[in-house]
Amino acid sequence: MIATVGESVYLELKKEFILRIIKSFILILNLTGIVFAQSVEINGEKVEVGQEDLVFEVKGLVCSFCAHGLQKGMSKLKFVDKKKYTKGLYTDITHQFVKVGLKKDKKLNIDKALVTIQDAGYEVLKSYMNPTGKALEVKEYKKSPKWK
Repeated sequence: MIATVGESVYLELKKEFILRIIKSFILILNLTGIVFAQSVEINGEKVEVGQEDLVFEVKGLVCSFCAHGLQKGMSKLKFVDKKKYTKGLYTDITHQFVKVGLKKDKKLNIDKALVTIQDAGYEVLKSYMNPTGKALEVKEYKKSPKWK
């Protein structure tokens, strides 16, 4: 079958229209990701920080037993959402970070989290939060006297 010029133009316009819709959809997905989650690179690992996450860059996690002990202590904090990750905590021993799931209805007490991590024997280097979903809040910590 031979297509007429009109049919060829119609098919080309239809193809362009579909491509524009696909590109718009991809753009919307990317913007949604930017609005609700930000990422940061910690020791070579890309870490997503959502609005209900608190991420700590730590020093000293060396084994899964360490991670379990830290998870046990952090899960006692009232603002930790024990339904997220493993009882509220994801630990990455290789890249030395801890991701804490936060409850929406509880006020975050970052000092309690810091003390819990330090009392477990780890040094906190930085914390990352994304409370608005639009920008990361990064805080660096000096070595505590315990680590000198």
